Amino acid sequence: MDNQQLDRDQLEVILQAENIDQLTYPEMVDLFLLEKGLGDYQPDPIAHQDPRNSEQVLFNTSRANRPHDNVDQNINQTVKISGPEDCIICAGKTTGVVDVADLSQGFTFINKNLFPIVYPVENPSFQTRSKSLAGPLSAEGNPAFGLHFLQWTSSIHTQDWHNMSNDDLIVVMKRLSILEKTLLTTSLDAMPSLEKYGDHPGRSGFVSIIKNSGSPVGGSIEHGHQQVVFSNLMPRRVQENLKFKLDRGVYFAEYVLQENPPQLLVRAYEQAVLIVPYFMRRPFDMLLILKDTHKAYLHELSSHEIASITAGWQDGIKLLRAILPVKRRPIAFNVVIHNGPGAGLYFEFLPYSQEEGGFEKLGLSVCQSNPALACDQLKELVTKV
Repeated sequence: MDNQQLDRDQLEVILQAENIDQLTYPEMVDLFLLEKGLGDYQPDPIAHQDPRNSEQVLFNTSRANRPHDNVDQNINQTVKISGPEDCIICAGKTTGVVDVADLSQGFTFINKNLFPIVYPVENPSFQTRSKSLAGPLSAEGNPAFGLHFLQWTSSIHTQDWHNMSNDDLIVVMKRLSILEKTLLTTSLDAMPSLEKYGDHPGRSGFVSIIKNSGSPVGGSIEHGHQQVVFSNLMPRRVQENLKFKLDRGVYFAEYVLQENPPQLLVRAYEQAVLIVPYFMRRPFDMLLILKDTHKAYLHELSSHEIASITAGWQDGIKLLRAILPVKRRPIAFNVVIHNGPGAGLYFEFLPYSQEEGGFEKLGLSVCQSNPALACDQLKELVTKV
């Protein structure tokens, strides 16, 4: 079933727009509100903030019942309970598609998440409550709203970042950047402006982009994908990046480029570097850092920078897929894009290379390796993957 895929005929049934940049945020909201069934799984329209660290907490009980096509039954083994032939994505049993781009084989596409962590509102009252963006929240909470998308790396079930061509993956990354730009620049009447945080005028809201791979780290669907959430909520890491810039006078990415020991370089690209941070919390954590640390978003990147970031993403994922089984760990990892006000655009690769214990919950990480050893092992692999 290596050729199992969503084909063009199936796509036409669920295709609502071919180019996301031809839609505006209000038009996207309409598509979400009209999506059959999506309203049945919407989250609570409220966020609470942990007063210790300002972390936003969202609630959606329906996400516990979302489809899973793999189940982690053993800490060292992921057991698949269905094959590609049973994939709901390949069968076209999904929400309306709002962006599609051809690849050398198949296509990449973006649709709506049926089990969203945020849901749109037609007339947000949040506009007049800007104090709740980053400051303390009361026990009553504050409105939480936005859009939750899925970007499917390829329509072909078995293809993802580890086995696609660089040219195809550049297309995937460019579609992500176009979605990011469209959301940030067409939502000023609905989302909080970012100008007061030092961002450029005309951008509003927060775009969070992640990749979960493997059930131990939150991956429920095997078909390769990225998640994109656009909301009124400032994630804690964005707050921390902002605070770092204000406290130290440099972007976090710039600081790491200056301070990380040269021997912890995994691979250099024309416009970026892939490194093991000297503060590695779990074995084989990696950072991919754009050399121009004054850029804050994917859509600000040049074609050369997009190419470098894409190559680094592919190397990072290939390395984790190669080294985790050697260490008798499941192939499970998260990739997180750090963008927005306060960035220094950078990308974080977080493998499921050890469990978190009680000390980690206290903020005292005990890493079961050391950065130099981990980097040496990754460098030994990087020319082979």
